[in-house]
Amino acid sequence: MDILFCDHLRVGSLAGASVHIYEVVSRLSKMGHNVVFLNGGCSQNGVGTKANPRIPLWRRAEIRLLQWPVFQPFRGEITVLWRFLRELYIFLLAFFIIVRRKGRFHVIYRRHGLFNSESLLAKLFKIPSIKEVNGLVADETKITKRGDRISLRIIDRIERFNMPKADKIIVVTPRLKEVLQRDYGVPENKIVVVPNGANTDLFKPMDIMEAREELGLNRSDNYICLVGSLWQAQGVEYLIRAAPLILESYPNTRFLIVGDGPMKQELLELTGQIDVSNRVIFTGMVPYQKVPLYVNASDVCVIGGTRERSERSGVSPLKLCEYMACEKPVVASRISGLGVLEESNAGILVEPENPSELATAIIKLLQNQELRKQLGANGRKYVVENRSWESVAKRVADVCEAAIMSYRRK
Repeated sequence: MDILFCDHLRVGSLAGASVHIYEVVSRLSKMGHNVVFLNGGCSQNGVGTKANPRIPLWRRAEIRLLQWPVFQPFRGEITVLWRFLRELYIFLLAFFIIVRRKGRFHVIYRRHGLFNSESLLAKLFKIPSIKEVNGLVADETKITKRGDRISLRIIDRIERFNMPKADKIIVVTPRLKEVLQRDYGVPENKIVVVPNGANTDLFKPMDIMEAREELGLNRSDNYICLVGSLWQAQGVEYLIRAAPLILESYPNTRFLIVGDGPMKQELLELTGQIDVSNRVIFTGMVPYQKVPLYVNASDVCVIGGTRERSERSGVSPLKLCEYMACEKPVVASRISGLGVLEESNAGILVEPENPSELATAIIKLLQNQELRKQLGANGRKYVVENRSWESVAKRVADVCEAAIMSYRRK
């Protein structure tokens, strides 16, 4: 199967979207499919896992423009305009690639964004299109406060118009499927749920002391780990606020915050305000291949998602499967998409945005080594059997083949 995989993301950094693309494209290629990856978001095409890829030209231009005070009131509208220009760029690149290959693609695969020009390409060249939806642009724009009331309405209208155009839509949560059916008018038979996965060869158990030694961490301390981008919906601040409560019972505990993002300075200031700055380690962005070391060096791993993040579409964070694949017990917010922790008996769910309950669950696990081992083993078993990237890619390939067969019958 010949697949044109289009995107305009910053591929290569430690981020769920980047890792997802890298793993799916890699696994599809290993399965024997010919995947042409068109990346309109970086200075050059390709997929990588470097820690700090260069910020693309369009993004640098947008940042500089928005630094001008005169443009601040139109921040949301400028973002929409920039996305449109970026989409035009990727449309032209894809158009010429298809022409050059004389239309010899079986399917166009695209991760959902605000503008989805692959539907127009699909019609022009009579190729079925697959859209992968991991979240709604309107919701994410609202959470990150990157738009005003007018721009949010514009984004919502555009997204509702574009959503049903694809021949098949892959979503990562059942809740997202419900939303697309109910609010976006997408027929049920167009939508397939394929949750995120983990690289079970990279994320695997290793000796905890060896991992700590390689990272230069104290061998005798307890470590609580949270991996992810530092933005509003991650709920990192609730783990930090839980730290003093945990330190009362286990004063030799340290907290690893692995990742970077716009909230880093605010979170650093918070650690100072509640006097835990000497106990919280911000690693900054690290290479993807090094993340398993931090996970394996830890006693407990955390997902602190907020209510707002899961309110409509639910979540399917990569780090959940990656924690579990390393045989680590997980404490996570009780939000849509994380129920798999209880189903597989691999961790503890707590009330979101509740530092006290989060601290209680972490202390419970620190008190009981056997419980940590059992939950970790359950998690690894579940991910290997159900959530490896090989299994995800196989399901993606099945959806693509079904779309091709359906398109041919029409």
